[in-house]
Amino acid sequence: MSFNQILGQESAVAILRNALLNGRLAHAYLFLGPEGVGKRLTALTLAKAMNCKSPPEMADSCERCPSCVKINSSNHADVILVESEGEVIKIDQVRDMQKRLRYRPLEGGRRACLIDSADRLNDAASNALLKTLEEPPDETHLILITSRPHQLLPTLLSRCQWVKFKPLSGAHIVQILQKGHSLEGDKANFYASLAGGSAGEALALSNRVDFQKRLDWLRAFADIPAKNTEEIFETCERISKEEEEVNDLLELWKLWIRDLTVFKVQGEGPGEKLINHDLGAEVAEQAKKYSFDRLDWLFGLISDVQKAIALNANRQLALETLMLEMKKNSKKNSERDINFG
Repeated sequence: MSFNQILGQESAVAILRNALLNGRLAHAYLFLGPEGVGKRLTALTLAKAMNCKSPPEMADSCERCPSCVKINSSNHADVILVESEGEVIKIDQVRDMQKRLRYRPLEGGRRACLIDSADRLNDAASNALLKTLEEPPDETHLILITSRPHQLLPTLLSRCQWVKFKPLSGAHIVQILQKGHSLEGDKANFYASLAGGSAGEALALSNRVDFQKRLDWLRAFADIPAKNTEEIFETCERISKEEEEVNDLLELWKLWIRDLTVFKVQGEGPGEKLINHDLGAEVAEQAKKYSFDRLDWLFGLISDVQKAIALNANRQLALETLMLEMKKNSKKNSERDINFG
């Protein structure tokens, strides 16, 4: 992939291309920003642009020359990737990298050392890496990649040039999912809406939240007023076993409340602004049951439960409290079932 194909990170790409064009690449970069927005992809593209034998334009990569092909297949002698083994990056991994840096680049170009999730460096590894950052070898560029820069030693941060990456727009995520992963329009739009600006998260969601599960969870939302206490406890016990499942459920419910609010504002107009726009009829039916104040209250209640779970509250207990509160405050005319799909 060339720089021109990296979506949504125009500012970061411009910084790197200008440095390449002007022969002013820093010896060490810190790529920081949310997970799944293209930091690692951009680092690999920079490595290709540094070594490309037949660039289609200055400061870019052709994707076809031997150097680009080797980097794409993780087989280039001068592109070193360091990533965590388990929970941390260990000192032995940094030392292995340093041994390779004692020699000149083997393929005659520039060497790129990518340290992915650099916030996972343990103290010994961080201190070992600091020595390399203080005296970097010639023709070598280190790229530290992180979404949690506050967990890195200040001495490491101060020796890197920072390049900031931002969350991706929904449109860019949709484009990535459609072109790179062959997802259909409705599905791509839905997962992009759930992903919080992260293409990586959208792809992960597409692998664990299928459309049928979405319908089940929305049906569970509509059915809460009619459930008895035992059914609520059973539902919460089943869902709470997986942390990701709980997070996905609550986020989906908030998006559903958002869709109900949007529909009430725009009335019977086009449904393109709905996240669940393939469920327009169901949105229209259920929106009639809620006032704006009640939707606002529900959104806040779910958000409070998300915050509590993020602070390590018991997931099952938090879900039980949420659903019981929703049932207690439900109106009589919201107790009829909605048929999803």
